[in-house]
Amino acid sequence: MADQSPRQSLVFAALTGLASIVPIWRAPRPVRVALVAGTGLVAGGAAYVALTRPDLIDADREPVAAPQSAAVGTGVAVLAGGATAVGFAVDRAFEQGLVRRGVKHPRLVLGTAGAVLSYAIDVLDRRFDSN
Repeated sequence: MADQSPRQSLVFAALTGLASIVPIWRAPRPVRVALVAGTGLVAGGAAYVALTRPDLIDADREPVAAPQSAAVGTGVAVLAGGATAVGFAVDRAFEQGLVRRGVKHPRLVLGTAGAVLSYAIDVLDRRFDSN
């Protein structure tokens, strides 16, 4: 990430904040299921392809056999999908916690927090990459 400029970090932080305003946990169940499954499929598929076709990612290593790659890809898919589902639950809990505390615009608070945290992590990442 050392080649990412502060301007790019700000743009990414702003986009993160905007995305955090969307109350995804309130989406219809089929949409949430599709997002969880899609995340898992993309992550698992990418892991499988990266292991079986290292030439596609410029990796200097031999391909991993398909059965082992499939096992790793399945594990990555389950972890990514599970993390997405947990993220929906955490999002809901944070929003409801803010509402209980009388916050009038909890999504705006979550969006602002997401943007600030995203930028802070980028700054820290650049600081440690430069050392």
